[in-house]
This record gives sequence, structure tokens and C-alpha cells, in this order.
Amino acid sequence: MYRLSLEMSNYNICEYIFIDFQVYLLFFCINVKIVKILRKSDEMSPTAAEQIIEKKDKLYELDYMRFIACFAVMIVHITATGVEEYIHGSFPYMLMLIVNRSLKFTTPVFILLSGVTSFYSYGYKNREFKYMEFLKKRLSKVIVAYFVWCIIYYAAYIYFGYYAIDIKFFVKSVLQGTMSYHLYFVIIIIQMYIIGPIFYFILKNSEKKVTILIFAGIITYLCAEFIRFNLSDRIFLKYMAFYMLGIYITLEYNNYFTWIKKNKLFIISGYIMMSIIYTVASYYNSAASTLAWFLFSSMSLFFVYLIGLLMKDKLKNIYSFIKVFGQSSYYIYLMHPLVLAIMIIYAENNFLSVTHKIILNTFTVIPITVISCLTYTVLKNKFKKEKLAISN
Repeated sequence: MYRLSLEMSNYNICEYIFIDFQVYLLFFCINVKIVKILRKSDEMSPTAAEQIIEKKDKLYELDYMRFIACFAVMIVHITATGVEEYIHGSFPYMLMLIVNRSLKFTTPVFILLSGVTSFYSYGYKNREFKYMEFLKKRLSKVIVAYFVWCIIYYAAYIYFGYYAIDIKFFVKSVLQGTMSYHLYFVIIIIQMYIIGPIFYFILKNSEKKVTILIFAGIITYLCAEFIRFNLSDRIFLKYMAFYMLGIYITLEYNNYFTWIKKNKLFIISGYIMMSIIYTVASYYNSAASTLAWFLFSSMSLFFVYLIGLLMKDKLKNIYSFIKVFGQSSYYIYLMHPLVLAIMIIYAENNFLSVTHKIILNTFTVIPITVISCLTYTVLKNKFKKEKLAISN
């Protein structure tokens, strides 16, 4: 029995080592491929790029990307129940793990979108940059809603019995983004807004933008891999390459657009491959899980952008809805974990099975959150229009 156990242990160790080796080898191959094709895109002449696409005031694909990311983040949080509660290795566990990991591009995508929207008017439209004006505009949009939802979560969790009334705890939780598990994202974005202008001027004034992005990617991976302490998941260094790619898009949109269109097969196959690798690495709790996450996230940014472009071309007739959905994306992100928490409490009180929990959460969290946030956005837009009409 001891010999059999030892043989199985050695087999598992070898299996883990083999998986880690595959991930690191894949990291090298993908980087070589991306460097080659991005350099070709970066070397495109301005005249050739201008012939591909005319200058525009709005990147409509971004709203479609927000639509994708919002549904993905809700599904990721809902399927987390299955990943945590199903028996490891069972078919339901594998199904939830595949869905969960293949959609876990949400934070990088939201950060990329923030990079694009923050600097689009400066990079692509050549508007004069003023730091304090930029900071005031960006932070005001994020902090007010964040603070309001911190109050809502605090009150709700006191009611549920999770928190006690403690002002010091409240202030600390707001500053650290720990009032609810998903609010770390806001802390990251605030850091990006403060530091982002440095990235913008570095990229804007360099002729080696792709080289800088690759260097930033390496730093991002190393920070994600080796900076590990309590709350280290909200340090901007672990996500800066994604934000810088967003800035790059504003500066080199024509080249980026052309590259995405020319490399559809590479992007789609790369996303599928990295989803599999990331899922397998997570299943075995591989030492290369962080690297797998970084490669998956990087490839997902191209993939989601490609899907956004395709949706923009094929679903123009529903853009008015997509636009409102995009405007509601931040509220959807902030709200859905509260609805999920309420449903989890209900499921636990009624002793529901794991499968029933997931079904309940799917058919309550998504519709309640989406309908509520879109209704709020529509009413808010209507109020703004009426206020503008009165002032004129």
C-alpha cells in the first residue's frame, strides 16, 4: 500500500512538473509570435493606416466589450459557488471550472477599457492634456458611486450579521476596498488614474511603443508572481500592462485595428488554447497558475476586442440598448455581488443543493441587477436631458 501511494505521489509530481513546463514553454512561444506580428503592425506607414479606417469620435466596439465583460463577471461570481462546493474532479466541478476560468478576463478587460476611455480624447484626438482636469473628471465618476455603494454594502452586511457598527472599520474598508470582495477593482482604477498620465507620456513620446508594452507585460507578470502579501491584489503594478495597452490603442488605433483584423485566427485559437491551459493549471493548482493567468488575460484582451468589433458590425440595430448597457456597466459591477449575497443567504436558509443554488443565482442575480441598473441609467439620462433643456 505504501509503495502504491509513493508511486502515485511521484506520478502526480511528474504530472505537475510537466504541466508547469508546458505553460512556460507556451509563454515563450506566444511572446515570440506576438512580438513578430505586433512589430509588423507598428511599422505600418501612417498613410496605409489611414486608408484602413477613418478617424472617428467614438469607438463603438467598447460598449459591446462592456456588455461582454458585465455578463462575464456576473457568471464568474455565480459559477464560483460550483467551483468551491462541487466535489473536486467531478463532472459538475469540471464544467463550472471551465466556464469560470474561460470568462475570468473581466478585471483585465475593464482595466483595458479604462485605459482607452481615459486617454482617447488625448491620444487619438490630440486634445491638450491637463493633469488636474483629467484627475478631477476621472475620479469624480468613480469615487462618488464607490462611496455610495460602500455605505450600501456596509448597511446590508450589518443587517445580515456579517459586520458590526464600527466607524474605524468602515473608513479602513473604504480606503482598502475591502467592504466587499469585488471592490478591490476600484482601488486599482484609482491608482491607474493617478499614475496613468506617466504611462501615457512614455508611450506617446516613444517610437518603440510595442517594446515598451512587452517590457511592461514582463514587469506585470513578475509583480503578479512575486508580490504576495495581504491586499497585494490591488497594487496597480499587477495590472499596468493591461492599462498601458488601452493607452496604446488610443495612440495607435489604426495599427491596432488592422492587427486585430489580420490575426483573427491566431487570436481565437490563442484564446481557446490559453483557456484550456489556465483551466488545467487551476485544476492541478499548478505552480505556473499565475503565468497561465497572465497569458490567458493578455490573449483575452485581443479576443474580447475582436468580438466587440464583430458585434459592432453585426448588431448595429441594437446599439441603442448596448449603449445604455455600457453606461450602466460600472453600476452593474458594483451592485451584482449584493444581489448574489442575498440569494446565497436564501439558498443556505432553505438548504438548497449546489446545482439549485447556481440555477437560482443565475435567474435572479443577472436579471435583477441588469434591469435595476439600466432603469437607473435611463432615468438619469432623461433627467440630464430635461435639465439641459431647461437651462437652454
